Amino acid sequence: MVLHWARGASLALAGAVAGSDSHAASQPATAGDARAASTASTPETGLSLRVTVSGARNDKGRVAVALFESAASFPDQARALEGQLARIEGGKAVVTFSGLSPGLYAMAVLHDENSNGKMDFNFLGIPLEGYGFSNDAAATFGPPSFEAAAFRLVAERSRSSIRLRYFWR
Repeated sequence: MVLHWARGASLALAGAVAGSDSHAASQPATAGDARAASTASTPETGLSLRVTVSGARNDKGRVAVALFESAASFPDQARALEGQLARIEGGKAVVTFSGLSPGLYAMAVLHDENSNGKMDFNFLGIPLEGYGFSNDAAATFGPPSFEAAAFRLVAERSRSSIRLRYFWR
């Protein structure tokens, strides 16, 4: 089961990785790459991106995947181009974004284990739930930059794999 959330919804994300099933489907972007994706087209005419999230330490809660098209919005979930929620089965969750235009994107992923709609932190500010970013971008003392997580979507049916990270397993 996958649920979609709209821009401005309450699920807060902290953070995703891109790959593809074809050689040119999604390619890491350079920090100087200024080409941004245009707004999503209709699902019937655009590109699709299937995202497999793995490494969940349990099947509790849900996985939230947010897709961003600009540095100005990343990783603020309320400003995501699109977001999806999925149940976890066997440590994995799958979502598909459809109707996308070719361009530059980044993703942030959260394993919302307690289904409270936000990333939980301990008293030191260390994440208590799993997270991930496109390109396996490092989250050192906060989320990575859009440039570090950005990838170029160019193929009709692209695939992406995101591995969740946990501060404590």
